Amino acid sequence: MGKCFMVIGVIISMLPCYALIYHGVATPSDGLSAWVVTIETTAVFRSQDFGVTWDTINILTIRDFFDVFFINSDTGWTCGRAGDIWRTTDGGETWQRVNLGGPKHAARIRFFDHEFGWAAGGDIVQLKSTNAGAEWEQVFLPIPPFPARDTAEFQGMWFVDRNYGWLVAGHWPSGDTFLGGQGIITRTRSGGSPESWEVLRRDTTFDFYDVFFADTLTGWVVGGDDRNFRAAVLHTTDGGNTWVEQNLPPEARFLRAVKFVSRNQGWACGRNGTIIHTSDGGNTWVKQYSGAESTLFDIDFVDSLKGMAVGNSVVVVTTDGGQNWRVSLMGVDDAEEETVLGSSGLKCYGTPGPKVGFTTAGPADRMSIEIYDTNGRLVNRVTGYDKRIVWDGKNFAGQRVADGVYFARLYSVTVTSQNGSVVQFVIVGE
Repeated sequence: MGKCFMVIGVIISMLPCYALIYHGVATPSDGLSAWVVTIETTAVFRSQDFGVTWDTINILTIRDFFDVFFINSDTGWTCGRAGDIWRTTDGGETWQRVNLGGPKHAARIRFFDHEFGWAAGGDIVQLKSTNAGAEWEQVFLPIPPFPARDTAEFQGMWFVDRNYGWLVAGHWPSGDTFLGGQGIITRTRSGGSPESWEVLRRDTTFDFYDVFFADTLTGWVVGGDDRNFRAAVLHTTDGGNTWVEQNLPPEARFLRAVKFVSRNQGWACGRNGTIIHTSDGGNTWVKQYSGAESTLFDIDFVDSLKGMAVGNSVVVVTTDGGQNWRVSLMGVDDAEEETVLGSSGLKCYGTPGPKVGFTTAGPADRMSIEIYDTNGRLVNRVTGYDKRIVWDGKNFAGQRVADGVYFARLYSVTVTSQNGSVVQFVIVGE
């Protein structure tokens, strides 16, 4: 342990800014690439080092995107309003529109092999492709048994093969209108042809937002109660004929997405930064601390360790199965001009704004910074892993600080040397 008597710091400015709503995430299993889309822009954010750095690819459309899916690091699709679907086969360097029209929006898109894909439409119009997304067929769900009016919106979808698939629906409250559950779970056993869809459950308590099946029998549906935002996970072992509500942590809130990497290992995310995890097929769920406070809309995992969740103004990343989540800075490395003031030891990115990112030039497995106001009072101390750290603009009490100028100081750094020993040093101001 040693001490270095010098101040390494930056001046940061806290001002209001426009926050993006990150709505879809894809983490293909063949590498370090990750993809994120927002529902306010037509940009696709790409990371090739699993959330350490990002670059922005703009798609020439006026319709923002709801979801993104990559079957490998080269081939992917994104979808959004008015059934607008785009495809890339070169890792996102170029995109081609492959569909426009059909549902009022395409809420979620998935491919289950290189040819067969489905986009869940927000209404009774669904989209299906059998040629790698080059063309899309409109599938109209029959009325009845499906509702004729806009009482529920299809949000989630999963196929285990080209025959067996499930769609789920729910309706988020408009303004202060809470209507109770309008959830629908429906199944096809013959490839999604219109007449093959059967309603398995019409719920009056819960709305449903996502679904995942490990095989033709075992699956989970997630959502919640819009009257009190209680989270819900329903589980089936007979293909969806019967459903059992699983026990969740009481602090879990309305869930928006679910992903399993095996029959036992899964995660779900939702309102108030909720991330819950199971390692026994949902018999027990535990809450993981995400570091986010706003709604997380989507979650994806490469394997049992590497995952990413996205939501209202935040992207969080884990490399240890969710034991630790860190906030990822979107677009930092391609926007060096956002540096406000720095030194060779500590640099500040992303200001002005309600969240501020820091990075250190040297190696670091863990680092801490201290935030001071202009009167020299310590506002907060923030610790993070790796060379990057984010301050959320709050003090020790968890309250948002006033707009103004603040000072950040690199306080301590932990480094693992090449021989495996751990070296920690504390930086103390003069």
